[in-house]
Parts: sequence; structure tokens; C-alpha cells
Amino acid sequence: MEKEFLFRDAPAFPIEVADSKGNYLIDSKGKKYLDFNMGWCVGNAGWKKKEILAAMKDFKGPQYVSPTYLYKRWEVLSKRIVSLMPNDDYVCFKATGGTEAVEIALKIAKAFNHREKFVAFNGAYHGQSFACMSLVRLPDHEKNFGPFSSNFIQIEAGGWEKTTAETVALIETKEVCAFISEPIICNLGVIIPPKNFFEKVFKACKENGTVFISDEVATGFGRTGKWFGFEHYGLEPDIITIAKGFSSGYGAIGAVVAKREVAESMRFDFSNYSTFGWHPIATESAIANIDYLKKNNLVDASAKNGEYLIKKLSAFCKPQGKGLCIGFDLPKKDFALRCLKDGLLLSELGGRVLLFPALDVSKKEIDKAVSIMKKNF
Repeated sequence: MEKEFLFRDAPAFPIEVADSKGNYLIDSKGKKYLDFNMGWCVGNAGWKKKEILAAMKDFKGPQYVSPTYLYKRWEVLSKRIVSLMPNDDYVCFKATGGTEAVEIALKIAKAFNHREKFVAFNGAYHGQSFACMSLVRLPDHEKNFGPFSSNFIQIEAGGWEKTTAETVALIETKEVCAFISEPIICNLGVIIPPKNFFEKVFKACKENGTVFISDEVATGFGRTGKWFGFEHYGLEPDIITIAKGFSSGYGAIGAVVAKREVAESMRFDFSNYSTFGWHPIATESAIANIDYLKKNNLVDASAKNGEYLIKKLSAFCKPQGKGLCIGFDLPKKDFALRCLKDGLLLSELGGRVLLFPALDVSKKEIDKAVSIMKKNF
């Protein structure tokens, strides 16, 4: 049926999902798979957590609220998010997911300084809109959707001394509207830029009026062992984009968190509108998710579990990462499919294996996953 009516750009991974619970997916035949993908950094809290589901089930609010109306729970959620920021000099913009969040971030930056150029890492990923695809110029996107504007400039993730100097030089021209990056670059195989890189780029942005955007769609909400990846570098970004782990998959929701001074540039009629941004039930899921992560100390758990997982993996490969955002070089073709047959779900991308388990993954589950990976290495 799916082949007849649902379009895919590539064949589906060979698992028909029927259910999910805890740190497992269950297929249509009842087989359980230990999930070390979690929807690509979505299910940080784990699947079907009773507390989060209960909050949504008990919801007695409106079916829908127009973006032009007041709604108390939006203020509650905004306050929750800002409480996680370096200080309270931030405000929130509503979105339905990561691509929309990045689009809003780019609009805010443009409205703030009215410059034309944007800088991002070559081959990284920030979403599926034209602007998001223009940032990184993936070859197939350029071929089929391009040509993209030359105002979108790509830098290389590596050769860090040279990359740092080139990036700072670009920003010092005072022609760059915004610099955007994941703090840990998941979509290039979990690359961790050196602290010196972000320190110098952030300083250049501050001195030259360029907006610094931290894309935390994948790295936020404990994924890297901190609430947000930028904390590893001691940064105070001008704009932060969030989605995925924002609700741990219990609702479709995203957001942009921007410093007040930068956000004020959007104070004009119809500057931003999201029909389903922060839908009432999605809002409840995000509030419940944040409360659940806090109550169960899952950000700290991510850091500790990540250290344990990296230690175990180091016996047979060279893992890189922070928290439970981990990657290592792909050992052989079809590694993910081999692990799938043994009941483990993980991701492959660009010659790398990527591991994004739930933050509460147990040592027993880590041991099981490592055993399967070692067997198929």
C-alpha cells in the first residue's frame, strides 16, 4: 500500500514499526529492537513515558488557539525554556519543528542587521526549506533545487586553524548577516569543533554585528550531556533553534530563542506567523517533557551514560562525542543492517556510525548494544 500511495526519495529502512516503549521499538511481528537512534535525537526522554503521556491525556484545554490570541500555557512554556538559557535576556518564537525554527532564525538575523551573507559548514544540515538547503549546499540539493545564491558561504569542518582564520576574516568584512552551526555537528558524523574555534568566531560576531546562531535542533535537551550544546563552549548565542528533543517526540513542536535586542528587530506587522506553532497539545507535551527531564536528572544521566558508552566502544573502535551524541568510523558496508538483524537500531551517515540512545539508557542496555556492534564490527 505504501509503495502505491506514499512517495519516498529512497527505500525505507526494513522495519515496520508497530509500537514503541522505553528504549525499544517493536515491529509488526512483535520483535523488539533496542533503539540507539531515537528518531535521530528526538526521543531523549524515551518512548511512552507514563508521566508525559498522563499530562497529555489529562489536558482539558482548547482544541486550537489562533496565533493572534492569548494563551496562558504559551507563557508557561516560554518561561520554562528561558529558564534553561544563560540568562533571562531571551524571548521565544513559536514553530512546529526544526526547519521552521531555522527559517525563523534566519529571518530574525536578516531583520536585525539587513545583511545578505550567511556562513555555515559545508555539507552540514539545517533543514529542508530553500534557505536551509542553501546554507550547506548538499550536492543533490544543489543539482536538483539550485543554483543557490552565492550569498550562502560554506566553510570546511576540519583544518581548524585555517577554518578559524577564514571564518573570522569573512565576519570581519561586516557583510555577514549570520553564522550558524550545530555546537556538535551531528550531520557530519558527530564532529566536535575545538573550543578555540567557537570562541574566536563568537568574538568576531560580537565585534562586527554578525548574528551567532546555535542550531540545537538535534543537540538540545540533554543530548550532549548539557541542556544545550553551546554550554560546552561557554557561549551566549544571539539565537538558538530547538525542536526534536524539545518534546521527545510526544508532540510536533519547535522554537527559536533569541536575545531581546535581536528579537526586537521583528517588531513589525506579520513578521512571523505559524498556524500550528505550539498547538495546545504539543505545548503540553513540551512542558511535560522538560519537567520529566528535570525531575529524573536525565541531562546528568546523559553525560554519565555517554562516558560509559564511549569507554565500552573504545575497546574496538575510536568513538567521538559528548553525552549520548556519539559517532565512529563505519567499519564495513551494511553495518546498520547487520546490527538490525541482531535487534539494534543505529544510523549510518557519510562513512560514520551515529549513536543517539535515550538519555536514561541503562548500563545493561549499553552492554547489549556494544556486544551487538562488536559482533558485527
